[in-house]
Amino acid sequence: MRVLVYGAGAVGCFWGGLLARHGHHVHFVARGAQREALSAGGVRIASEVLGEVTVRPVTVSDSAAGHGPADLILVCVKAHQTVAMLDDLGHAVGEATVLIPLQNGIETDDVLRARWGDARVLSAVVYVGASLQEPGIVRHVARGLLMVGNPYGVPEARVREVLEALGAPGLQVREVREIHRERWYKLMWNASFNAVSALTFQTTTPLLAEPNARRVIDLSMRETAAVARMLGVELTDEDVDRSLAETDRLPPIRTSMLEDRERGRPMEVEALVGAVVRRGEACGVPTPVLRTLYGLLVGMRPGPPGSPVSS
Repeated sequence: MRVLVYGAGAVGCFWGGLLARHGHHVHFVARGAQREALSAGGVRIASEVLGEVTVRPVTVSDSAAGHGPADLILVCVKAHQTVAMLDDLGHAVGEATVLIPLQNGIETDDVLRARWGDARVLSAVVYVGASLQEPGIVRHVARGLLMVGNPYGVPEARVREVLEALGAPGLQVREVREIHRERWYKLMWNASFNAVSALTFQTTTPLLAEPNARRVIDLSMRETAAVARMLGVELTDEDVDRSLAETDRLPPIRTSMLEDRERGRPMEVEALVGAVVRRGEACGVPTPVLRTLYGLLVGMRPGPPGSPVSS
């Protein structure tokens, strides 16, 4: 299968690297130091689950132009970067192309559907404890699970082909009927833990151990669940309790927004927190804790403690 991985960060390199190792024709779109590292040394995955995985050489460029139509496109840029890359991505979208956004949040499906139609987009939720240790090297510490749903009507024959391709050794793929519920379940976690960790520079374990921080996380998760219910997605207080208990059992997690802030990169504030606040306002569900977190996040710039805030 001809696979285009647009955005070769930790998630893109993990999935794309294992697909390439399994024999698929994978092309990465990356820029800067990451492109240089992939061109020189391929993809390296230092995994506590799979061991050391090296895939080289790999095909990489800074644009999808010239690639030609792909069978499968994995969209792995940050959610706020999606709109800006649509024109370039279009070079690789053909008549039979299927797109899967491996991104945080609940809004990027709609962006891709608006551009290329319902029958090309599969919805997904990705769980993978991976981070970019340095250019070209992915550190993987937990499962690599991809939940895929087909709520928009991609032809079933294409769905089967894509799922078979994604089931490469080392990758777990699960077809899910209630994919919107799974997306909101993850957003419930992301909106709370990402926000609080980015504001405090703490991983999940110390945050949950401090009673006041834990209460902020708990209340904000319940607000997301309430918004989801008003929109017809059945998330309950029991789901909040389950998610917190699952996180208690995990090793400390460095959230993506925490890493972005530490490295001075734009954070996914709108996709992970703003999206819930806006939907709460639209459907009449109050979100006072999330609104406070959102206000603090948009009032600062990425960077380490002491960075100047926005005026």
